[in-house]
Amino acid sequence: MKNNLVFFLLSPFLGFIQAFKYYKEDWAKNSVWLFVIFYGYTMFRPEIMDSSRYVINLINLYNRPMTWDIFVGNFYTDGSDSADIYQPLIIFFLSRFTKDGNILFAVFGTVYGYFYSRNIWLVLDLAKGTNIDRKLWVLIIAFICVLGFWNLNGVRMWTAAHVFFYGAFQYLVHGKRKGIVVAISSVLIHFSFVLPISIFLLFIVNRIPWRLLYFLFIGSFFISSLNVPAIRASLESVAPDFLLPRVNSYTSDEYVEVVTDLNDSANWYIKYYTNSLMWVLVILFTIIYFSKNKKLKDDKSFSNLFGFSLLILTIGNITSLLPSGGRYVLIAQLFGVAVLVYYYVRFDDLLYRNYLKLFAPLLYFFILVNLRISFDTISFMTVFSNPILAALVDMPIPLINLFK
Repeated sequence: MKNNLVFFLLSPFLGFIQAFKYYKEDWAKNSVWLFVIFYGYTMFRPEIMDSSRYVINLINLYNRPMTWDIFVGNFYTDGSDSADIYQPLIIFFLSRFTKDGNILFAVFGTVYGYFYSRNIWLVLDLAKGTNIDRKLWVLIIAFICVLGFWNLNGVRMWTAAHVFFYGAFQYLVHGKRKGIVVAISSVLIHFSFVLPISIFLLFIVNRIPWRLLYFLFIGSFFISSLNVPAIRASLESVAPDFLLPRVNSYTSDEYVEVVTDLNDSANWYIKYYTNSLMWVLVILFTIIYFSKNKKLKDDKSFSNLFGFSLLILTIGNITSLLPSGGRYVLIAQLFGVAVLVYYYVRFDDLLYRNYLKLFAPLLYFFILVNLRISFDTISFMTVFSNPILAALVDMPIPLINLFK
């Protein structure tokens, strides 16, 4: 704890870097946690991003206070668009005494950073007793980047993703039943986690054979389109009334057009960086599937994680054909990269390691693009200041300005 506080007071960013150098120390994961809190306080929040909208909500609620009864009455009622509990609840309570967006995102960073840091160490702990070589570090860094701390901007979706991964991993790998409860609680943060939770419960109740899961996974790449109007009609027929506005907003023709235009206008590397990781997953999952290692299926923890990863990656591929459905791919990739780390450290497979080395450039590309994306919200204050300076000077200038 002493190192945590020293790094946090002097340079949280340095503490973040040192945490991975001394990852075996007890203080390391908490140093990452504290840095994410600091990042939330100092992050740059562009007007076009969700984070700016949440700050506006905080300011409006501060200036026009709402009673608890009215606030609670907005949840799960006809005509209400409040489908989540976590983010509105945090904003409501903070608006009682502040309108400072920095404080709001420091609080969001507290929750996000806790699960983000714990998930990283869940994966690092897989390598206990082994030396982490360069190839393994590349896999671990790729895991860190799938949903990096800079994804705090989309606080609802990506906080829920880390909560879901934390709970599901605890159950699948360590057999902890409380992990099921934690995973299910992610729906309180973002309503769309009804789908990952349903997949998770389906996997628990009905263990589908690897052979079927693998070929479903491969087959999911050959689905070229989905009937969005038909999906919208099906969802409307089963969704409760309070979710209908959200269902319609995410599947409307206008929304589809907006998402399509945004994708078309994105830089080439934005279009392909998630695909680069998916190609690595397909290749290495195939090596694992056809492995003749007899110990493979005897390892129940690995079998659980690999099987569930195949299933959720399959669903992620299919939903990526829907507007904003690609977000499920990122959730699935968390599990996929965790599988790659697990297999690397637990099974001595020369073919697997050779293919990992061969396709490592795709992982480098994935990591570099994520770092570029992070520069949009990481500010100079995040990297070059500390809590004392940040409390005195509010200067959220993004790092990307260095390259413009």
